[in-house]
Amino acid sequence: MEKDKELKFYHIGRVIKVIDSKGGKNFDNKNKAAIEMWDNNVITCETGTAKVNENDFVIVRFNGIIQSGSNNIFMSPSSVTDIVSEEVGGSIWRSYKSFYDKAKPSHPLTG
Repeated sequence: MEKDKELKFYHIGRVIKVIDSKGGKNFDNKNKAAIEMWDNNVITCETGTAKVNENDFVIVRFNGIIQSGSNNIFMSPSSVTDIVSEEVGGSIWRSYKSFYDKAKPSHPLTG
């Protein structure tokens, strides 16, 4: 029997809100942030020891599994691994967004 294959993905995102203990109660004592991803998804994940701020560009690690015997990929955000400069982050963001916009199917009647 084939074994599931573990993967790691890294994607660019932009912090939209840092979640801190002032806004509620943190039960697991882990820092988190809400992050807009390049593909219009919004996720919440751990920031680890990174001191992120709103509007920072960050690299987020996703853990994934390819299910054996299929092409199904299951992935979940793990944590922020890097904070990148506005110049670098903006460049990566635009590249990803451009690819995403080109790959989106268009509506057959409205384009």
